[in-house]
Amino acid sequence: MKKKENKTLTDVEIKQIIDFYLKFKEEDILMRLLKNKQHRTSNTYRHVCLVCEECIYYGIRKRKRYDYKSLIRGALLHDFYFYDWRVDKVNKKGHASKHPFRAIENAKKYFNLNKIELDIISSHMWPINLFKFPKTKEGRLVMLVDKMVTLKEVFAKKKKTLIFDLDGTLLDTLLDLKEATNYALKQFSYPPRTEEEIRNFIGNGVSKLIERAIPEGINNPNYLSALKIFKEYYEAHCDVYTKPYPLMKETLLKLKAHGYTLAVVTNKVDEIANKLIDKYYPNIFSCVQGDVPFLKKKPSDEMVKYCLKKLKIKKPNKCIYIGDTDVDYLTAKNSRMEVILVSYGYRDKGALIKLEGTPIIIDEPFHLIDIIIGGNK
Repeated sequence: MKKKENKTLTDVEIKQIIDFYLKFKEEDILMRLLKNKQHRTSNTYRHVCLVCEECIYYGIRKRKRYDYKSLIRGALLHDFYFYDWRVDKVNKKGHASKHPFRAIENAKKYFNLNKIELDIISSHMWPINLFKFPKTKEGRLVMLVDKMVTLKEVFAKKKKTLIFDLDGTLLDTLLDLKEATNYALKQFSYPPRTEEEIRNFIGNGVSKLIERAIPEGINNPNYLSALKIFKEYYEAHCDVYTKPYPLMKETLLKLKAHGYTLAVVTNKVDEIANKLIDKYYPNIFSCVQGDVPFLKKKPSDEMVKYCLKKLKIKKPNKCIYIGDTDVDYLTAKNSRMEVILVSYGYRDKGALIKLEGTPIIIDEPFHLIDIIIGGNK
């Protein structure tokens, strides 16, 4: 007698599903989709990840049995094309009905597609492709979820306030931070830190920077003295090697010209933050909030709330936070804001992609123009 199939997912299977999703979405070829604009403020990579996540979470919540490997691969490959149909005259005509088959052609070059995956990709645009109704339950799920995610992206509320991190987002301050850190360490004959080490230490303020740089951290008897030396040295030498990122000023001016309110919230000491912004981006930001004793540092939402209070903004969900680290991602999440992360700053792009929710990631400052203004004209 044939054994009846267990219809309920086990906890072990759920972990295997999520692990496979996290691994497959890091395929190098999928990263090409980051360059393609999707619905309003999204990009194609983020869109397919959101569709895939919604499908997985629906199945897990309902404890339904799908072929999850095929579901994940099909969902992540359903928009596997490499052009912007809005500006590509060759591909613009008939894009809605033709792109599933272009996605299949592209996907076949890199992956062996099974019947379920082919069904998902070819049928996700039903009813536009009237004769391509999904034959599989996995295909029907992706088709419905794709519509839901698209509607959310298209009709997302317009954001009018943009809050920026400073180090690694607006300004490249790495070498000055490295020099100040190593100067402080040198006073106690500790070995210097490399540029890459300093890069990974940045994000939680100067106290954490020195804690991470000095041997034994806060347990080191010279920790407070080293921190004091660092602060004094950096205050006097914060602008030796510091420089703005290419086209950042032009990007900010264009955003401001389109009516966006711009602000800065950073864990850098407030006085130094204002000094650097005044030099490199004068009269652009309506508020610059740095580290002060009476507010908790990021990723706490206290500095963001204080900044919004100054700007007389009551609804944080109408703002976007723009930064370069996991600290910035958590700050946005704690502040109930949408987040955009930059890959040119102090964290590896691969680490940013792994963050929950697949945040929008940009490679150059001027990409903000397409993402923000392009979606909110």
